Amino acid sequence: MQQRNTITVADLQLEYFEMGTGKEVVLCLHGFGREASDFDIFQALLAPHQRLVAINLFAHGNSIFPKNRLSKEPLKASEWCELIRQLMSTLNITHFHLVGYSMGGRLAMVMMQLMPECIHSLTLIAPDGLKVNLLYRFVSETKLGRVMYRRIIQNPAWLLRAADVLKRMHILNEKLHRFVYVQLETQAKRQLVYDAWLAHRELFPNLRIVATNIQQYHTRLLLIFGAYDAIIPPRLASQLTRYFITKPRVHLPAAGHRLLNKETVQLIAHEQPWSGQP
Repeated sequence: MQQRNTITVADLQLEYFEMGTGKEVVLCLHGFGREASDFDIFQALLAPHQRLVAINLFAHGNSIFPKNRLSKEPLKASEWCELIRQLMSTLNITHFHLVGYSMGGRLAMVMMQLMPECIHSLTLIAPDGLKVNLLYRFVSETKLGRVMYRRIIQNPAWLLRAADVLKRMHILNEKLHRFVYVQLETQAKRQLVYDAWLAHRELFPNLRIVATNIQQYHTRLLLIFGAYDAIIPPRLASQLTRYFITKPRVHLPAAGHRLLNKETVQLIAHEQPWSGQP
């Protein structure tokens, strides 16, 4: 990434990076536990008139969500869109191409729901938000769930043992078992789960409205799911595509959840979602 900047609205600070100097913007939102620099790999896709702007979501990088708001006042969808509009003003743009990966895909769909007139194209890469995750809801939206998870932050041993038992019973597959261990292996990672989940817990899209807006505004849509993704399996694409009159194509590269790779770059280069305007 090249330039690092921040914008502030009220008590919220959002960090973003810019690559390239073109007028037309490709706005990218990363996944949970990842960072804006993941989109460096897209540099080869930029035309001379384009630049890539990648945002660090809250609890990541130097994007700051107030700790005192986590339990009682999470980020509102209107606040998120106001931050994006402030960013647009700072960048001196009125429209952009939007890319969302995993958790970033959920926030991208919220933007498609609330500010569709600003989005030239939407690229969703294994997007979260297609189905309610009961564990996420329990931890982020109930007092009991939050108390239990704060204890897990200090001592995750019992949860990891439970994951081992579920794996031996073939209830939890190998990929999900490994995912649990990776996300909980350090106290810093466990704290990140808590902070990120609570901060963004109200940002879930209405998929019917998202699909309606994509069709109404003739927004170019590119859907990419890993064929072997155990985190966000490709069958969940139907939760969105069922609302389309003409169902969009779902691309299924031979990969798991980690899709910011050369194969995805080649796929985007072939489909050219960022070329021209709708």
